[in-house]
Amino acid sequence: MRTHYRTQSGMKDSDIKKLSKPKRLIFATTTVIVCVGVTLLALEVLVRIFRPGMGDLAKIVTQASGSDSRPYSLKPGARVGFRGFYKSLEKPAVWEINAQGIRSDRPMPPRSKKFRIVTFGDSETFGWAVPLAFTFQRRMEQIDDNVEVINLGTPGYNAENIADHMKEVLAHLGADIVLYIAHRNDVDPTLTYSPNLAKSYFLVYINVKHPKLLRFIFPKLKERRHSPEKLKYFVNQVDRMIDICQRENVPLLIGFLDWRFAKALPPPFRIDHFQTLKKSVDTVLDKPVFRVGSVNIEHGWMTLPRIDDHMSQAGHQETAEKICLAISAGKKHSCVPPYWHPTRDQ
Repeated sequence: MRTHYRTQSGMKDSDIKKLSKPKRLIFATTTVIVCVGVTLLALEVLVRIFRPGMGDLAKIVTQASGSDSRPYSLKPGARVGFRGFYKSLEKPAVWEINAQGIRSDRPMPPRSKKFRIVTFGDSETFGWAVPLAFTFQRRMEQIDDNVEVINLGTPGYNAENIADHMKEVLAHLGADIVLYIAHRNDVDPTLTYSPNLAKSYFLVYINVKHPKLLRFIFPKLKERRHSPEKLKYFVNQVDRMIDICQRENVPLLIGFLDWRFAKALPPPFRIDHFQTLKKSVDTVLDKPVFRVGSVNIEHGWMTLPRIDDHMSQAGHQETAEKICLAISAGKKHSCVPPYWHPTRDQ
């Protein structure tokens, strides 16, 4: 006795064979679309259950407005209890964005007699996996109450986005020094932002996990970030940052989370630690001459334990200490350069 099999639509296999070729094609296409749709929906539900933190980043970003060339910026007034991307955090880290669009629980203060350090970078500068009080910016303020440190870190930015950010806002910040935290992924392609696609936790998950999967399958891709083309791109973006800071006569300090990138740059970038800025305290009419310096901070990121693949509280603490030593030319418990004094006109 011949058995007739039924599809999910209720049709027998014999009925399908009786359909004309165009109708069979339409039927097969529809079946595939339905199956794919059901699969994607199931994956979306699973990611939302087991990786709820995948949706947290989309809640604090928005499309950049006006002539701003960045793909996105932080959303003023947003507040999220971040639960982790790669691994669930034991306790959510609160991401709070103030009314000026920077990570802070307070408005950016007006220019004061304090030495103002403005920090640019990606998620490590932002303080991805740690509470605000444990970011290296707040730790620097605890080391030396003569400084105020502004956190302009934005998750996902590459070197080009950071240079664009610097160009957009630096002239309005009254910075005494600019600090750029350079990460190895700053040479990666620019991320795009779509409000609709960002609503899908599964697509965010793929976007985050896909590069790691490729590097696991194709180990040679690990070296792409250090290829001559990538390093040239990085050098070009650093040149842009230097030009921007030089126009504002603001010293630029680069903290390298991967010191190999420093070796791609010409001097004085290859000089490690506070020795660089020690040579940058020359003054003209009691004003600092524009200088560029660097500091090796890769130990806090590469060696110390991480949280959700980012610097832990210990990493942020060590980073704060090394940066303060760099700026102060080796003076402990200080984050201001030797030429600066709180009573002088800035």
